[in-house]
Amino acid sequence: MSRQSSRSIFYLSLASLIVLSGCLDKFKKKENESAVNNDDQSLVLLTVNGVPKITVNNLEADLNELSEMDQQIKMMLMFDPEGTKERVFKEQKRMAIIEEWARVSGVRDSAEYQSKKARIMNHVGRQLDFEQFLNTHKVDVTQADVLDYYNQHKDQDYHILISPAGIKTQTVEFATQNDAQEFVNKLKQAGINQIDKLANEQKLFVRNLNINETSYADKDIKEAVLKMKNFPAVVIVPDQEKGKFWVVAAQEHQAAKYQEFDKVKDALKQMLMPKKVGEMLEVKIPEYGEQFNLVENTTYFEDLKNAKKNSVSNASMIDMQDQNENGEEFDMAALDQQ
Repeated sequence: MSRQSSRSIFYLSLASLIVLSGCLDKFKKKENESAVNNDDQSLVLLTVNGVPKITVNNLEADLNELSEMDQQIKMMLMFDPEGTKERVFKEQKRMAIIEEWARVSGVRDSAEYQSKKARIMNHVGRQLDFEQFLNTHKVDVTQADVLDYYNQHKDQDYHILISPAGIKTQTVEFATQNDAQEFVNKLKQAGINQIDKLANEQKLFVRNLNINETSYADKDIKEAVLKMKNFPAVVIVPDQEKGKFWVVAAQEHQAAKYQEFDKVKDALKQMLMPKKVGEMLEVKIPEYGEQFNLVENTTYFEDLKNAKKNSVSNASMIDMQDQNENGEEFDMAALDQQ
């Protein structure tokens, strides 16, 4: 097992001890109370000062949670379940010992410890409150919502758009106009759709483009293709900067290509969910604010902005006074405009 894998198990096992195994509930219990649920009748794997701390059941529960958090651990459980369980247990044993040390040593009674604990629990409490708020005020992205988004944004959203509408164009670069013209003559005889074969025979590189008003392409090539009325068509476009010549074969108009709706609808639904939640919050938060007699100081932030403006203005005045003292002139009218 690699050092990185070991470190991953260590840190994730810490996370499981804090969040996943009911340790939040332990903060509400007495310090020496068991970490094992009363209805847990599985084999006890570890006791500390006679108190059960780890059982087969809560070890298995932690392993399940860890495997969901980290695919690497899931793979390790598949190939080496016994060894992985033992390694996670050892990390949990280490933390159980450290927890007991913290309890008996009195470090938990320090002001710093209690302050950090209060901040962490306040943050966790807010997360749980928000989770319950969302559970109570459920929102849903309907099939109609997803389909409407699909139709309105299919030409902009890269999840949907495979390739935009445009003119299928192929170009070949030449050093001289004569070389370019010779290639064009052969191309007209063979047919414009034979450009790949003809270029391959001469060991020339063919660049494939999709030309439309917004696509990226050399300006001269783009302008020449967009002026064309009939397809297929071939022209020679000089490159003034490089001193070279492009044979440009505009093949046909291509319609935009999109992902099928059924293939992207689930991903689009997940993407639209935060927007739905935001819309719900924009409605419900003001409603509850009124219900709970919300009062906010709206002038505080304006005062901050005004104080910043005043400090900038005063700094400008001081700077100009310094310049004046050094014999430099300044425009009072310009100062007034500031």
